[in-house]
Amino acid sequence: MQDFGEIHLTESTSVHEPVRILVTGGYGCIGAQTVRWLLKNTTATIVIGSRDVSEQRTERLFYGENLSRLRCVVLDVRRQPQLESVLTDNEITHVVHLAALQTPDCNAHRDLGLQINLAGTQNLLEAIKACRKSLKRFVFASSIAVYGPRSSYPGLIVPMLAEPNPVNVYGAWKLAGEQISRMFFMETGVPTVSLRPGVLFGPGRDAGLTASPTTAMKHLVFEKPFEIPFRSRQDYLYAPDVGAAFGNATMAPFRGYGVFTLPSHTADTAEMISLMHLAASRIGLDRNFAIAAGTADVPFICDLEFAPFLQAFPDTPHTPLAAAVEESLSVFRMQRERGWLKL
Repeated sequence: MQDFGEIHLTESTSVHEPVRILVTGGYGCIGAQTVRWLLKNTTATIVIGSRDVSEQRTERLFYGENLSRLRCVVLDVRRQPQLESVLTDNEITHVVHLAALQTPDCNAHRDLGLQINLAGTQNLLEAIKACRKSLKRFVFASSIAVYGPRSSYPGLIVPMLAEPNPVNVYGAWKLAGEQISRMFFMETGVPTVSLRPGVLFGPGRDAGLTASPTTAMKHLVFEKPFEIPFRSRQDYLYAPDVGAAFGNATMAPFRGYGVFTLPSHTADTAEMISLMHLAASRIGLDRNFAIAAGTADVPFICDLEFAPFLQAFPDTPHTPLAAAVEESLSVFRMQRERGWLKL
């Protein structure tokens, strides 16, 4: 077991001090949900940093939100001077670091993945130190990819601080990112949190093998058949809940360094399909229900402990799985009606 240091609580940022939060990768699934939560639940100014800034994308992702406190800037984490300018020009007080390539891109383009996922994180930390401004909080998006296959961990529950055993470069770089974030805390004293999100589903999820349950929901609102290729158990995390988790980890009282897995629901594919059918019948989408499960058994890590996160950040929601599935279908139906959702 690794020693991640003690976790302490203290007073949060003064209510009289302006809060300005930089969210790198703010157009991604977690990033967008985090920004939505921050816009709804705080008075902070939010700065999204992305390599590709689009007014149309901003309007779609944050539809229905008051965007007067939102600013989007071009930002490449490979460029430290650019990072320093964004931090200084916007007087950033909190940073949520989500910018990263996902597993398929890291496997296909390892040099680029290394530059963005690991070197980019180090560049951001060095830029914060170079600005010589006392940051109030740094939140790093790690991943459950730091763990090994489920079979590596005996017992009904996998302890949060079970020995990491990454099986790909994405997980290895995320684990290294946790370590350099911990060192950043040791060097600066800035309260720092590393969060390990798992398999997200719902609004915003759109790529990768583990996105297939969400893809099934999208096919459902188009009354199209879809087969989820695996039958395996995994930990499902509702995307808005994950955004709220990152928001709470950014704004709630905290000091020291902490690493956490996030609240989830462990289920197999058959259970998820059953919940989709139930939700579809409740909102009138079950006329041509044709969602099925494949036969593949994928050794996803699951049954991860998350109680320590809720102890540290007790106001974070944990939506029941059935309700989250129904809410997701309702959002996808709205997106289809507006012409935003394509198969």
